[in-house]
Amino acid sequence: MPVDYIELLDAAAHPLSLVSAYDIANSGAEHQRRIDCVLKKSKGRGSAILMDSGNYEGFWKGGQAWDVHQFHAMCRTYEHHLCFCYDNQEPRGTAEAISEEVVTSVLRDQEHAIGTVIPIVHGPTELLPAATRKAAEQLYPVLLAVPERALGEGIVARTRSVRKIRRALDELGFYCPLHLLGTGNPLSIIAYAMAGADSFDGLEWCQTVVDHKTGMLFHFQQWDFFREQTEWGTNGVLPYIQSALMHNLKFYGQFMQELRGALKSDTAKEFLERYFLAERAKTILSAIEGGD
Repeated sequence: MPVDYIELLDAAAHPLSLVSAYDIANSGAEHQRRIDCVLKKSKGRGSAILMDSGNYEGFWKGGQAWDVHQFHAMCRTYEHHLCFCYDNQEPRGTAEAISEEVVTSVLRDQEHAIGTVIPIVHGPTELLPAATRKAAEQLYPVLLAVPERALGEGIVARTRSVRKIRRALDELGFYCPLHLLGTGNPLSIIAYAMAGADSFDGLEWCQTVVDHKTGMLFHFQQWDFFREQTEWGTNGVLPYIQSALMHNLKFYGQFMQELRGALKSDTAKEFLERYFLAERAKTILSAIEGGD
């Protein structure tokens, strides 16, 4: 249940949490009470809370109706620092039209949200650089988000897209951080960060188990191969799945800290080669540097 993951993040004193307005709205009254309690506790402790509009779930699950008014009811009630705007998953038109719709959505949602509303830019891959720049130059956002799936078909194409978006955003007179939605694979995170992305969110941490040595993801049942990598595999404090999730959280915390350090110290290439085989590293570096 969503509340269980939120409570686990709080128990782990994780510095970041992403909650879904859709999941909160579709939880029972007791679970909503627990979510409200834990979000207030996490925020009070200093953890950053991001709220997703839930439009992704409403769009793709095709179940219970979900609209902007339901989202507004959640983002005016439950604690968060940042929330993603209620986005149009399939915008049409030019980069100008896409950006104008994004700006309108952000301004509308900001009237209801406790926290700061973050723009999400969808659209054809080739329009994303111009659309993100046009939206950012009007909103001056603290963060601008793009879904990973909109960047292209494979990691090479997506890495190139990130590079193009970063170059477009760098034409602004201020630095606009780029957030990628749905990116939780450590290897992808390295590539996209080197290409110019700044932050990421994904469900991999709670759907797979990570090998700390390689950054590769596996099914939960294969955690037995890696459980000696952290104390959570041997201390018996939590049940199997919860222990595996703590194992994952420990990895991501350390991994992101080391990646940031590598980017700052200009040793990102060495960090990449630590996780990628030589030929794969060469492919990613070529995409980052603009090769075909």
